Amino acid sequence: MRFADVFAGLGGFHIALQGLGHECVFASEIDPTLKDLYRKNFGIESHGDIRDVALSAVPPHDILCAGFPCQPFSKAGAQRGLGCPKNGDLFSYVMRILRKHEPEYVILENVPNLEKHDGGVTWQSMSTKLRKAGYDILDRRFSPHDFGIPQIRDRIYIVGKRGGLSGFQWPPHCPDPDMSIMNALDKRPSNARALSQQTIDCLNVWQRFVQRFPTCEHLPTFPIWSMEFGATYPYETRTPFSV
Repeated sequence: MRFADVFAGLGGFHIALQGLGHECVFASEIDPTLKDLYRKNFGIESHGDIRDVALSAVPPHDILCAGFPCQPFSKAGAQRGLGCPKNGDLFSYVMRILRKHEPEYVILENVPNLEKHDGGVTWQSMSTKLRKAGYDILDRRFSPHDFGIPQIRDRIYIVGKRGGLSGFQWPPHCPDPDMSIMNALDKRPSNARALSQQTIDCLNVWQRFVQRFPTCEHLPTFPIWSMEFGATYPYETRTPFSV
């Protein structure tokens, strides 16, 4: 099948679909560095900002992939949602392509908080638009560590198909009990730099925190300012780096 890779980034969707024998016919990425890497990795010159790309420049395709920017929906940001002046409107450009070309499949990716943003109103609006465009959709959260890759990075994936998703099954989780981040690290990289003492102290504080945290509770996630643990300065008005 032919696929379009919108908000292409480094090409994660491209690698997966190309590995299944499918062909990329269109890519769009706004970041110049990522565009250059995409060209080097796949031999495809990606278009820039999707807002500047005419619909006529997007060729017919069977699968639309879009990991649209997550900043408007992430817990780590201001959570301005669809009203975010910088990136909040980008989902509407996904919908424009779907309505124009009506690909049989759509695969979307974003932060898990997309589902809960604004009390669920944001995702309800998006899913309604997808269904009105003719797609049955399903969503589920996955993380690389669910599949034996040493990284915890929860994401929500949305799959849709025109005419229904009967017979579709999500891939089963297959974690590796021996998984270790050491498997992904070079032991003696040529350009390595020594960690600062401050960074080492932060890592040690975080390790002690993890070891003492109740195993029956959900471990807090980003942002946690571990370098501030045990601080004795008047944090309400200043930090050590402001004096």
